Amino acid sequence: MAREAKLFASSAGSAVRAFLRFRANIPPRWIKNARNSRKRIEPEIVAGLRSFRRLQKDRPRARVAIRNAQRELRRVLDRWEMAYEKENFYRGIRVLLELQRDGMSRL
Repeated sequence: MAREAKLFASSAGSAVRAFLRFRANIPPRWIKNARNSRKRIEPEIVAGLRSFRRLQKDRPRARVAIRNAQRELRRVLDRWEMAYEKENFYRGIRVLLELQRDGMSRL
């Protein structure tokens, strides 16, 4: 089971707030895990988009089915967006830490 992203939640998704609170290292693995989490959702997005578009095109009067497909697509997109925000959050903290240490960043 995945652990809760307490740093992300406690800093309201702000890399600057987290940087000011958190004085340790962000391992590259955290960024990689966040990216993999986001990439795992993408096949669901493709399926949801195809389903939604197919319903709109082939069955334009099936309003309930279209609405349900739209809601499901929105849920998947919201999950993807959260994973994307976490990935950028960890990357931002990592960049700030590298700037503090070396005066420049490789990311």
